[in-house]
Amino acid sequence: MFSKWDSQLYCFSNDVKSISSAVRIFGTQNQIDAAFEDICTLTKLNLDECYTYEIEKPGSFHYNKEQNKVIAKKLKQYKEAYKINKRALILNLK
Repeated sequence: MFSKWDSQLYCFSNDVKSISSAVRIFGTQNQIDAAFEDICTLTKLNLDECYTYEIEKPGSFHYNKEQNKVIAKKLKQYKEAYKINKRALILNLK
C-alpha cells in the first residue's frame, strides 16, 4: 500500500498515483526490506541511499532540538497509522 500524509485532513491517503525517487518506509525491518525491494522493482530505480529517520541524541553531529520535535511528531503519526494498517507505510517525500 502506498500512502501519503494529507495535512488538511490529518490522515494518510491510499490514492498515491506514482512513487517518487525519495521515499520514507516505516514498519518492521522485514516489512521495510520487502517494501524497499518492491519500490526498486516497480520504479526500476537502484535506490542506494538509506538513512534511519530518528531523533538525534544531544551531542551528535546532527542534533537539532527543533528538528527533533518535528521528527518526533512525524514518527508518532507514522506509528498511529502503522497500528491501524499493520503493514509498512511507504511515504513519498517529493
